[in-house]
Amino acid sequence: MISIKCIATAMLLWFSISTNAQTAVPTGPSANQIFKNAFSAYQEGNYAVAITGYNTAITTDPTRNYFYYNRGMAYKAMGNTSKAIADFNTCNNLKPTAEAYYQMGIIYFEKSDYENAKTQFENAKALREDIERMNFCLGMIYYRLDRLEDALKCFQEYTVTIRNYADAYYYRGLTEAKLGQYNEALVSFKFALRYKDTDWVLYYKMYEFYMALGDKQDALNSISMVIEVGEKKIEHYEKRAALYKELGFDFKYDEDIASINELKKAVDSTALSKN
Repeated sequence: MISIKCIATAMLLWFSISTNAQTAVPTGPSANQIFKNAFSAYQEGNYAVAITGYNTAITTDPTRNYFYYNRGMAYKAMGNTSKAIADFNTCNNLKPTAEAYYQMGIIYFEKSDYENAKTQFENAKALREDIERMNFCLGMIYYRLDRLEDALKCFQEYTVTIRNYADAYYYRGLTEAKLGQYNEALVSFKFALRYKDTDWVLYYKMYEFYMALGDKQDALNSISMVIEVGEKKIEHYEKRAALYKELGFDFKYDEDIASINELKKAVDSTALSKN
């Protein structure tokens, strides 16, 4: 027969085990804490350390899509684009994310794989309208594909949110010009010049559009700026000389003809020295 003392001892042991089970707490950091530590390493530029941390976080909890997105960003920073794309895809399989599509678009865009870049940017745009350079890059792709209306819409959307990027205004202007919108193109180029006022190509494009519009005086001003910012080529002086002649600036015409002759002499002299 079991003694009262044995029963009491058994009950005390059961109570002790039950209490310990109820009050036990997990040991070690949580997946989120591991992720936060890895993210801190990423921000400090320690990408290999960050990836090791993200690996542990994913092993602890493989259901968090942002774990894969951030590991993909670390792989991308290290130049391992294939692993970055794999992680961005896994992220999107768990939950479609505009940023993951965008990052894949950037990778493909920088590889000049414009078809895959277009697909990823369009996926991102379906979820969110204004991620970083998305509209500019997508506009560039549409421009290459001659989808000018779509390109113009993207450039317009981009320049609404990012107002100080000269190239966006420049390509917006080129697109408008291809659509025959020369006055609008000139406005876009003037905006570009606010942020890139030493770019002779912009001035030359403005010269071309003013000529197309028959505005000889502004064409003269533009070709003069081409020369002033450093592109002192014979053909540019010839274009300006023709405008000076047409507009009645004979003394300026004579000056440009003299400059053209000097430039031709310099070219001939260089050619002789090479022979």
